[in-house]
Amino acid sequence: MDAFELFEVWAPRGAVWSRWAKPVLFAEMGTVTDFGVEEGPLPALNLPADPGRAVVLDLPGADSVQLGLSLARDGCRPVPLFNSTPGPAGPPGGGAVIDLRPVMEWLMRGQRYLPQAALADDSPPAFLLDSRRQQVEPRPAPGRFDNRWLVIPQDFPSAGLLKSRGIERAVLVQEGGRAQPSEDLAHVLLRWQEGGIGLSLLDRQSAGEPQALQVERPSRFKALWYCALASIGFRRNSAGGFGAVVPRPSSG
Repeated sequence: MDAFELFEVWAPRGAVWSRWAKPVLFAEMGTVTDFGVEEGPLPALNLPADPGRAVVLDLPGADSVQLGLSLARDGCRPVPLFNSTPGPAGPPGGGAVIDLRPVMEWLMRGQRYLPQAALADDSPPAFLLDSRRQQVEPRPAPGRFDNRWLVIPQDFPSAGLLKSRGIERAVLVQEGGRAQPSEDLAHVLLRWQEGGIGLSLLDRQSAGEPQALQVERPSRFKALWYCALASIGFRRNSAGGFGAVVPRPSSG
């Protein structure tokens, strides 16, 4: 199965939410080999199926994919939104700020799980994010592959479109006891909240039920130049998405 066919498995033609799936990582699948990621039973999530609810999984990359595949068995359509490239091949991590190889490995394994799920074209969505996308570390040194990234409202369907498809609720799944979404994701979820989508929050490590979520207003919310300002400090890739080598200073 080549990269295009794999992308079709995750974002089949005719499926309602396929237009939001990001092809960036799939385009790099030719560089992926077996990274030795152990495969056991897919993790479970205390989240019963609900045809009127969208899910946003904001977890460390491979965990997000695994839980997305688990939710597919319950009738949710996992939608990968990973918008970064892995960087050049090489030692573990390839010199990249974020090691995306395990994410790619699990996307590849979707070819086994997703056909078995036999999802309908209008199955409710589960949007997959990597919570490490803006991980804070010392500024990447020259020569490192800086593949940090962020999400913007245009990466998601609007509240109006969700409601037109019968989605009235959304649950954010994250970890670490955080009571609010990451700032970039807050720009998305607050728009949903204002558009009448009921929001809740579930900590993956909690055995409890999702709790009501009221998203706090992030800085520059709905500002005209928000997307341009928010992208400052991130490196765009010429092939799409984010990821580029931090240039070395000239020696002149």
